Amino acid sequence: MTKLDQALQTISSQAEKQPAIMAHVVLGYPTLADSIELACRMEEAGVGIVELQIPFTDPMADGPTIMMANEVALENGVRTADCMKAMETIATKSSLPILFMTYLNLAYCYSSKTKGLESFCRDAAAAGAQGLIIPDISPEEKADGYWDYCAAYNLAAIPLVSPISSPSRLKTISANSSGGFVYCVSTLGTTGSVASFGSELVEYLGRVRGEFTQPLAVGFGISSKKQVAMLKGQAEIAIVGSATINKMKDVSNKAKVGKALDFLSALAS
Repeated sequence: MTKLDQALQTISSQAEKQPAIMAHVVLGYPTLADSIELACRMEEAGVGIVELQIPFTDPMADGPTIMMANEVALENGVRTADCMKAMETIATKSSLPILFMTYLNLAYCYSSKTKGLESFCRDAAAAGAQGLIIPDISPEEKADGYWDYCAAYNLAAIPLVSPISSPSRLKTISANSSGGFVYCVSTLGTTGSVASFGSELVEYLGRVRGEFTQPLAVGFGISSKKQVAMLKGQAEIAIVGSATINKMKDVSNKAKVGKALDFLSALAS
């Protein structure tokens, strides 16, 4: 059983209290050292899972806030090789399960010496990653062996669904995925969009629940303890990303990590 599997068992058993927090960190923002420190200290803030984003030039699923963080990270010179080293450092220092989030082109072009996608999965697992979130890989596609590589290297390939995923598509995604959890996009748009927590979200998550056996994680637009509490009974995990970066933007560099941890701690309490 992997570290992620063990964490998801614990999270599912405690879901009646409130959803666990999965925190999104852009490696390299505000600096690489700060992002590593932030990820290493997530456990003290009560976070349950950490998602490390490898900065990319065109993060199409991300809104303005995370796009800005990606741009800063790239301007800081952070590249995929740096992120692999960062993952190794964080995985060594933290007992939390840690995932990589990135996009297919970056993973596909990871290595010119050997097949990039397989090399990426192999090296991510060796560095300590428990799973991958790649929004632009469709479960219906073979994606040059992505699913097989994840299975071979014991990585959870996290599927994404959205409010417009049809019943037939949910069935297809479910049939082609196993383990880990299901990333449920809360609303149409990009990260940081204002999430709606009305009856439509409840109905949507109910449809997803009917097709999957894995825990549900809800992301895009979660920014308050009230929103996290509203997911109680609907999802096991609340994903927080843009809101954390927004908290860091308004304080001095020395205070950014502490500000982020205080915010996450308040959400998780």
